[in-house]
Amino acid sequence: MEALYLTIPMAMCIAAFFLYVFITAFRKGQFEDIESPKYRMFFEEEEYPQSKANPNQSDGPTSKS
Repeated sequence: MEALYLTIPMAMCIAAFFLYVFITAFRKGQFEDIESPKYRMFFEEEEYPQSKANPNQSDGPTSKS
């Protein structure tokens, strides 16, 4: 029974913290548009920088015999 005097307030503090985090994220607009991010990967093209090294040169490990 004495353990409840410690665990119940701790659980309430943890719940209050997560409620605060949720309300803060909601106010900042984190949940405004939940549909478009999953489709964004189909429309954006990501360009990778080309290496300035010799294109015939391998970047992987080499074995010398």
